[in-house]
Amino acid sequence: MPHSAGAKTMKVLEALLLAEGYLQRHGVESARLSAEHLLAKRMGCSRLDVYLRFDQELAGDMLSSYREDLKVRAKHYPLQYILGEIEFMSLPFKVREGVFIPRPETELLVEWIEELAGSLPSASFVEFGVGAGVVSGSLCRRHPGWSGRAIDVSADAVALARENFEALGVADRMDVFAASDLGRIEGERSLDLLVANPPYIPTAAIDGLDAEVSRYEARAALDGGVDGIDFYSVLVRDAARLLGPGGIAAFEIGHAQGDAVLGICAAGGLVRSSMRKDYNGFERMVTAFAPDSGG
Repeated sequence: MPHSAGAKTMKVLEALLLAEGYLQRHGVESARLSAEHLLAKRMGCSRLDVYLRFDQELAGDMLSSYREDLKVRAKHYPLQYILGEIEFMSLPFKVREGVFIPRPETELLVEWIEELAGSLPSASFVEFGVGAGVVSGSLCRRHPGWSGRAIDVSADAVALARENFEALGVADRMDVFAASDLGRIEGERSLDLLVANPPYIPTAAIDGLDAEVSRYEARAALDGGVDGIDFYSVLVRDAARLLGPGGIAAFEIGHAQGDAVLGICAAGGLVRSSMRKDYNGFERMVTAFAPDSGG
């Protein structure tokens, strides 16, 4: 489609079909989905509305802008960065280049946390690796009595998380700052939850990831060391220091890392640790608890 520049009009359905074929030829996965999202962005409507407007004529200026978006996407530049936003737990979050793109699977971690602690009227938590702020933002928005602190090594991520917290109306309950670890977090054995989605890709595997990840996402948000599990030992030590009796540590993990992370939790003094898989059958999450008082 992008090669046919000009001011002629085109119906929505025709534009979508041409865009889908163009992206497929450039090896973009889920080409139709990308084509629909990008057109919805240019039309200022939802994907559903695009389907309801198949016979609408698109003017030349809109077609021109759409073509430019398609050219960028054809280079495997992440769709989320082009759109500038994602939906997570049915909430809107801004995203932009330089900050890790949240994955849908991380919603499962939030859901598991809510299974374990969702009945608490108030809770104090800390998040390591806040990224765009989807986990902390969702927890605070869905639980008005909860408050937290969050860190990220990336100043860009911290700034974006703050923007998202402001937009969600939870900024007054979230303190977020740049740091490489949780050493500055105070509250010895008083927190209810420590949550983290740390880098967990083995260093040697990063260059073999899909182009839109290996080329465009921040390496620091991906690289978990030789085996991908470098961060978990530190996080478990932090959990043992910060969590009150019965407090919860909740981690996202990489596939086939479950046994290793469960072992790290046990060695670090956490109890009742367990692992869950995602909908694709990949090991995805581990939770563990600080010992109750007296044990």
